[in-house]
Amino acid sequence: MATEIIMPKVDMVMDTGTFVEWLKKEGDYVEKGEPLFVVLTDKANIEIEAPASGILAGLRAKPNDVIPVTEVIGYILGPGETLPGIREPEVTAEVTAAAGAEAVAPSSARTVEEEAESRAAPGRVRATPAARRLAAELGVDLTSVPAGRGPRGRIHKADVETIAARITAIPAPPVPGEPARAVAPPTPAPGISPIPPASVRLPDARQKQVVTLSGPRKIIAERMAYSAFSAPHIVLSSRVDMSEVSRLRMRVQEHFQQKTGQRVSFTAVIARAVAAVLPRHPYLNASLDGDRVILWEDVHLGIATSLEDYLVVPVIRQAQNKSLEQIVVELADLVERARTRRLTPGEMTGSTFTITNLGMFGIEWFTAIINPPETAILAIGQIADAPVGHEGNVELRPMMQVTLSVDHRIVDGATAARFLTELKQTLENPYLLI
Repeated sequence: MATEIIMPKVDMVMDTGTFVEWLKKEGDYVEKGEPLFVVLTDKANIEIEAPASGILAGLRAKPNDVIPVTEVIGYILGPGETLPGIREPEVTAEVTAAAGAEAVAPSSARTVEEEAESRAAPGRVRATPAARRLAAELGVDLTSVPAGRGPRGRIHKADVETIAARITAIPAPPVPGEPARAVAPPTPAPGISPIPPASVRLPDARQKQVVTLSGPRKIIAERMAYSAFSAPHIVLSSRVDMSEVSRLRMRVQEHFQQKTGQRVSFTAVIARAVAAVLPRHPYLNASLDGDRVILWEDVHLGIATSLEDYLVVPVIRQAQNKSLEQIVVELADLVERARTRRLTPGEMTGSTFTITNLGMFGIEWFTAIINPPETAILAIGQIADAPVGHEGNVELRPMMQVTLSVDHRIVDGATAARFLTELKQTLENPYLLI
């Protein structure tokens, strides 16, 4: 029986994937485990391996196609095998300028839901079950959603998220008979410039360039907008005295460097502290799945890492069981391969808590948007000398601001405060970490 090639689910919240390219041609022989095609997620371009050995046939995916996860996009044929006889739907292609007529091209096989939709009454909105559930939760009228990103305009979850984000920013119309009231412009999310109303005239300055959101940046924008508008964030901040962490680094630096070849970074020490503290605060090491809260036993720690044009989040798995030395080595390896785009899908997915550090850029403090479906994210600021009262004296000490954002649907302020307090105590007495 022919082996199906499917659009993989490489992220816990992934509903669709954008197909980038085939790395083999139809008719080529492929070995199981070798790179076969590339998909785009909000993390990066990811190479997907061949699920079997054989001849590549029946390829259906084309560059830039947005495809639901688990949908069949091709086959691998063994000796004597043939393509299964599946009727393929018709998909209208772009109108060519020369012919001025529409060309019809084959696409992937219809799912059960698509077949049901095709037999439904005319005018019924085409949408995935996940999109319908989310639309009901957010109060989005599917008839108000323009053509979706799926085959033949089928609406996907990401389309609903985008519309929900726009609706949130639009003020309600005035009630008939009531005097019109002035409406203040919505306060933009941190780091996002407000969109000027249509009546505001933009400057006449010469335009340098226009950059279209696409690829990972577009997916990141959609997911962060969804998180900001759907998850009620509360933010808590605390100052941490990093004097003892600085002393610890100085004392172990030479030993670690000789043994592992890596320097001990502040991020590695903070990651070790977070991994040690999180198991005692399970609602911060959790994921939200619909109306279920999944409390994870293991701490899979995501470390936000900056590339040239976007972020990736490599994951240190089971971080609660790893020593400072192990975290130093693993973090250095993950960051180096992230910056050379050599991470595997498994190394960028499945995080249960995220740390993002902008201290190296001179940023003293900032708030971060939660990476769904996680329930919390920790933002790390610059370590800088500041006056601190100690035993009746004022001393200059290396102080660091840590800011915790949590999903208030899951985590109360007191719960978040207890975690932040214990983390502060651990970093101010870090010797127990080794």
